[in-house]
Amino acid sequence: MRRRVLGCLVVALLWATVLPVSAEDLAELRWGRKLAHYTPADLPAFDAWVITSPALGTGEGQNLTTVLDAIAHEPTPTIEHFYLADLIQRPDLQKAVMDFVMAQREFQKRPPPTGFGRWEFRNSDQMRALVAQGIMKSPFVAECDQRLAKYGKSIRSVSMEKLFFTKKDGQWGWNASVWLMVDPWPKAPKAVRQK
Repeated sequence: MRRRVLGCLVVALLWATVLPVSAEDLAELRWGRKLAHYTPADLPAFDAWVITSPALGTGEGQNLTTVLDAIAHEPTPTIEHFYLADLIQRPDLQKAVMDFVMAQREFQKRPPPTGFGRWEFRNSDQMRALVAQGIMKSPFVAECDQRLAKYGKSIRSVSMEKLFFTKKDGQWGWNASVWLMVDPWPKAPKAVRQK
């Protein structure tokens, strides 16, 4: 019995460590960064930073301000995106997004199916757009924007794939791979006019 209680306590402590419950503790999250090389077919190759989801409990990573300061002092200070990974499971982000989505007429008229792998359905494009809007309006993104503003940057859009919804005990949730896009890609060079 003691082992079971101790095991439950350890799981609860790990859960609380991995999934902070409010946007205020964005400063507590540990972030990683890496320089990625992009070679789009219709643009010149370029390098940009990717900010990866927190490395909580591993002793790795840095707080977001430290990561942004380091990137700002690099020769290439372009940030392509934040990759959220498990951060989408934060209760505050789940609630903010689902409160927004559930208030929309499209959701009320045609609620999406639930369950893993159910990412293509009749109004999946509209649901992806609503979830992206909910993410952009969330306190989590507002907090990220507040930190990015010091560097003249902001989250400009959300990219996602494999969105699906869940419903447990009457409580709606969502899941997807999510990227918060920051700096736009470089523009294609203008074609030289031939005379």
